Amino acid sequence: MIGLVLSGGASLGAIQVGMLHALYEQGVTPDLIVATSVGAVNGAFIASRPPTVATAEALGDVWRKIRRDEVFPPNLVTGLLGFLGRRNSLLPGTGLRRLLEHHVQFERLEDAAIPLHVIGASSVFKRASSSARSSIASNRNRLFFVSGMAAK
Repeated sequence: MIGLVLSGGASLGAIQVGMLHALYEQGVTPDLIVATSVGAVNGAFIASRPPTVATAEALGDVWRKIRRDEVFPPNLVTGLLGFLGRRNSLLPGTGLRRLLEHHVQFERLEDAAIPLHVIGASSVFKRASSSARSSIASNRNRLFFVSGMAAK
Protein backbone atom coordinates (compact mmCIF):
# COMPACT_ATOMS: atom_id res chain seq x y z
CA MET A 1 0.00 0.00 0.00
CA ILE A 2 1.25 3.45 -0.91
CA GLY A 3 -0.09 6.45 0.99
CA LEU A 4 0.29 10.02 -0.21
CA VAL A 5 0.22 12.77 2.44
CA LEU A 6 -0.38 16.28 1.11
CA SER A 7 0.24 19.15 3.53
CA GLY A 8 -1.15 22.66 3.63
CA GLY A 9 0.74 25.83 2.95
CA ALA A 10 -1.10 27.93 0.36
CA SER A 11 1.16 28.34 -2.68
CA LEU A 12 3.28 25.38 -1.53
CA GLY A 13 0.50 23.35 -3.10
CA ALA A 14 2.09 24.18 -6.46
CA ILE A 15 5.26 22.37 -5.36
CA GLN A 16 3.20 19.26 -4.73
CA VAL A 17 2.45 19.13 -8.45
CA GLY A 18 6.12 18.66 -9.36
CA MET A 19 6.60 15.99 -6.73
CA LEU A 20 3.44 14.21 -7.88
CA HIS A 21 4.68 14.38 -11.47
CA ALA A 22 8.01 12.78 -10.44
CA LEU A 23 6.24 10.01 -8.49
CA TYR A 24 3.91 9.23 -11.42
CA GLU A 25 6.88 9.19 -13.84
CA GLN A 26 8.46 6.50 -11.67
CA GLY A 27 5.24 4.49 -11.61
CA VAL A 28 4.52 5.30 -7.97
CA THR A 29 0.76 5.71 -7.58
CA PRO A 30 -1.15 6.22 -4.33
CA ASP A 31 -3.63 3.73 -2.93
CA LEU A 32 -4.68 6.30 -0.33
CA ILE A 33 -4.44 10.09 0.01
CA VAL A 34 -4.46 11.96 3.33
CA ALA A 35 -4.49 15.74 3.03
CA THR A 36 -5.16 19.08 4.67
CA SER A 37 -5.70 22.65 3.50
CA VAL A 38 -4.34 23.25 -0.01
CA GLY A 39 -3.14 19.65 0.00
CA ALA A 40 -6.79 18.62 0.30
CA VAL A 41 -7.62 20.69 -2.79
CA ASN A 42 -4.82 18.97 -4.71
CA GLY A 43 -5.77 15.61 -3.19
CA ALA A 44 -9.36 15.95 -4.35
CA PHE A 45 -8.17 16.75 -7.87
CA ILE A 46 -5.80 13.75 -7.84
CA ALA A 47 -8.34 11.38 -6.30
CA SER A 48 -10.89 12.19 -8.99
CA ARG A 49 -8.64 11.25 -11.90
CA PRO A 50 -6.46 8.35 -13.06
CA PRO A 51 -2.99 8.25 -11.41
CA THR A 52 -1.04 9.31 -14.51
CA VAL A 53 1.50 11.92 -15.54
CA ALA A 54 -1.32 13.57 -17.52
CA THR A 55 -3.20 14.12 -14.25
CA ALA A 56 -0.16 15.80 -12.69
CA GLU A 57 0.20 17.97 -15.79
CA ALA A 58 -3.50 18.93 -15.69
CA LEU A 59 -3.14 19.92 -12.03
CA GLY A 60 -0.09 21.98 -13.00
CA ASP A 61 -2.20 23.77 -15.61
CA VAL A 62 -4.74 24.68 -12.92
CA TRP A 63 -1.98 26.12 -10.73
CA ARG A 64 -0.45 28.11 -13.60
CA LYS A 65 -3.78 29.65 -14.62
CA ILE A 66 -5.37 30.37 -11.23
CA ARG A 67 -5.31 33.83 -9.70
CA ARG A 68 -5.70 34.63 -6.00
CA ASP A 69 -8.85 36.71 -6.52
CA GLU A 70 -10.53 33.74 -8.24
CA VAL A 71 -10.15 31.59 -5.11
CA PHE A 72 -10.39 34.31 -2.46
CA PRO A 73 -12.49 37.10 -3.94
CA PRO A 74 -12.27 40.19 -1.75
CA ASN A 75 -15.58 41.22 -0.23
CA LEU A 76 -15.70 44.21 2.09
CA VAL A 77 -18.89 43.12 3.87
CA THR A 78 -17.67 39.56 4.51
CA GLY A 79 -14.31 40.89 5.69
CA LEU A 80 -15.90 43.36 8.07
CA LEU A 81 -18.33 40.78 9.48
CA GLY A 82 -15.45 38.34 9.93
CA PHE A 83 -13.36 40.98 11.68
CA LEU A 84 -16.26 41.74 14.02
CA GLY A 85 -16.68 38.03 14.80
CA ARG A 86 -20.05 37.73 13.05
CA ARG A 87 -18.67 35.27 10.47
CA ASN A 88 -16.16 32.44 10.68
CA SER A 89 -13.88 33.89 8.02
CA LEU A 90 -12.65 37.13 6.51
CA LEU A 91 -13.14 35.93 2.94
CA PRO A 92 -16.13 34.29 1.25
CA GLY A 93 -15.86 30.61 0.33
CA THR A 94 -17.55 31.05 -3.04
CA GLY A 95 -14.35 31.18 -5.09
CA LEU A 96 -12.88 28.03 -3.55
CA ARG A 97 -16.21 26.26 -3.95
CA ARG A 98 -16.31 27.19 -7.65
CA LEU A 99 -12.75 25.96 -8.13
CA LEU A 100 -13.56 22.60 -6.55
CA GLU A 101 -16.83 22.19 -8.42
CA HIS A 102 -15.06 22.88 -11.71
CA HIS A 103 -12.02 20.63 -11.23
CA VAL A 104 -13.01 17.79 -8.90
CA GLN A 105 -14.87 14.99 -10.63
CA PHE A 106 -16.87 13.71 -7.65
CA GLU A 107 -19.31 15.28 -5.21
CA ARG A 108 -18.74 13.11 -2.13
CA LEU A 109 -15.42 11.90 -0.69
CA GLU A 110 -16.81 8.35 -0.73
CA ASP A 111 -17.02 8.55 -4.53
CA ALA A 112 -13.31 9.32 -5.07
CA ALA A 113 -11.47 6.86 -7.31
CA ILE A 114 -8.56 6.90 -4.83
CA PRO A 115 -9.62 6.96 -1.14
CA LEU A 116 -9.21 10.52 0.14
CA HIS A 117 -9.08 11.45 3.83
CA VAL A 118 -9.21 15.17 4.59
CA ILE A 119 -7.84 16.31 7.94
CA GLY A 120 -8.90 19.60 9.49
CA ALA A 121 -7.29 21.46 12.35
CA SER A 122 -9.12 23.23 15.13
CA SER A 123 -9.10 23.30 18.90
CA VAL A 124 -9.13 19.50 18.80
CA PHE A 125 -6.05 19.37 16.57
CA LYS A 126 -4.27 16.74 18.68
CA ARG A 127 -7.21 14.38 18.34
CA ALA A 128 -7.45 14.94 14.57
CA SER A 129 -3.74 14.51 13.97
CA SER A 130 -3.43 11.42 16.17
CA SER A 131 -6.35 9.72 14.43
CA ALA A 132 -4.68 10.44 11.08
CA ARG A 133 -1.41 8.96 12.38
CA SER A 134 -3.12 5.80 13.58
CA SER A 135 -4.93 5.26 10.28
CA ILE A 136 -1.65 5.73 8.41
CA ALA A 137 0.41 3.63 10.82
CA SER A 138 -1.71 0.59 10.04
CA ASN A 139 -0.53 0.81 6.40
CA ARG A 140 3.23 0.70 6.88
CA ASN A 141 4.33 -0.28 3.38
CA ARG A 142 5.25 3.06 1.81
CA LEU A 143 4.21 6.54 2.79
CA PHE A 144 5.10 9.66 0.81
CA PHE A 145 4.93 13.09 2.42
CA VAL A 146 4.57 15.58 -0.41
CA SER A 147 5.60 18.94 0.98
CA GLY A 148 9.29 19.04 0.26
CA MET A 149 10.18 15.75 1.94
CA ALA A 150 9.66 12.07 1.21
CA ALA A 151 9.77 9.27 3.77
CA LYS A 152 9.81 5.51 3.58
